[in-house]
Amino acid sequence: MDDCFDFFLLEDLETLESIERRSVFIPEHRNNDLDELDEDDFHRRYRFYKGTIETLVELLRTKLDSATARNHALTAAEKVLAAVRFFAFGNRQINVGDLHSISQPSTSRAITDVARALAELRPQYIYLPQTEDQRMQIRQKFYREFGFPGVYGALDCSLIKILNPGGSLAETFRCRKGFFALNVQTVSDPDLSIRNIVVRWPGSTHDSTVFDHSYLRAHLETEVPSSYHLLGDSGYPLRSYLMTPFLNPVGAGQVRYNAAHARARNVVERQYGVWKKRFSCIDTPFRCSLETAQTVIVATAVLHNLALSLGDYEDEYSLPLQQDETMVNHSQEHGGIAKRNAIVANFFN
Repeated sequence: MDDCFDFFLLEDLETLESIERRSVFIPEHRNNDLDELDEDDFHRRYRFYKGTIETLVELLRTKLDSATARNHALTAAEKVLAAVRFFAFGNRQINVGDLHSISQPSTSRAITDVARALAELRPQYIYLPQTEDQRMQIRQKFYREFGFPGVYGALDCSLIKILNPGGSLAETFRCRKGFFALNVQTVSDPDLSIRNIVVRWPGSTHDSTVFDHSYLRAHLETEVPSSYHLLGDSGYPLRSYLMTPFLNPVGAGQVRYNAAHARARNVVERQYGVWKKRFSCIDTPFRCSLETAQTVIVATAVLHNLALSLGDYEDEYSLPLQQDETMVNHSQEHGGIAKRNAIVANFFN
C-alpha cells in the first residue's frame, strides 16, 4: 500500500480554520479572473498561467460543480480560483474570498473541496517510474546533465511548519529547529517533478527513519533492478539502492564522485525551492487540522507536477549546492560499499 493512504483520511477533512468565518453579502455578479484579467495580471495573482488553471478546472469539474445554482452556488472555476489563490499566498492572504466576492465560509469549503479533489488525483500525477523505459529515461537524463550513473531519483526530506497539533504526541512534532512541523519526504527527477511523497511523519523524526518505514524502500528492495539507486545526503545509510557521499573522500576519484553526487542530488533541493516558492501556504505554518494540512500538502504537490507537465514553470531562486548540515549516518551496508566503489572505479577514476 502506498504511504499516502496511511495518513490520508479524506472523509474526515475539516474546513480550514485559517479562513475567518464571517457572513458577507454575495452580489449577483462575482469576478471571473479567467475572463477579466490579462495573462500577466492573472499570473501575478495566481502564480499560474490561465491555461493551467483552465485545465485544472476541467479535471476537477465533475467533483466540484454544484448540482444547483440556488443561493449563488460556486462554480468549479470559482472554487479553483479561490483555492489556488490560497495555495499561492497562504496565511498572508486571508481575504481570498473578498477578492472573488465569496463569503468566508464558502471560501473555506471551496479550498477544502479543491484540495481533496486534487489529492485524489495523486496516483495519476505522483508516481515512481514503473517500466524499464521510464526508469531508463530518468537514468539517462541524470547522467547526461550531471554525470552520475544509474540514478532512479534524488531523495530528501523538508520540514513544513504546522501549529501545535495538541494531544499527548504533540511534542513529537517539534523539530530540532524548535518549531512544530511535518517532516515531508519526496523524490525528485531531473525535471523537478515529485515522483514520491510521504507526509505522515512528525517533525522530530529523522530523515532516515522516514525512508526506512516507507513504501519506497520496499519498492527499491523488491521491484527495482539493482543497477538503479537513489541519491541521498550523508544523513541516510549507504545501501546498494541508496548512494551517499564519501564523508572523507580519499583520492581524485572519490572527490569527483562527491562532486557529481552533489550536482545530481541538488535537484531535490531545487524542487523544494520551486514548490515552496510557488505555494506559500506550505512555507508558512498551517492553521488548520493536521489531516487538512497533510491533504493540502499533497494537493500542492499534484498541482506542481500538473503545471510542469503543461510547461508552466516557476522561476527558481539561485540555489547554490547545499552544504550538508544533516546528522551523519555512519551505517554502511556491504552491498552499498561495493557498489559505490565500483561506481568510482568505472566512472570517476
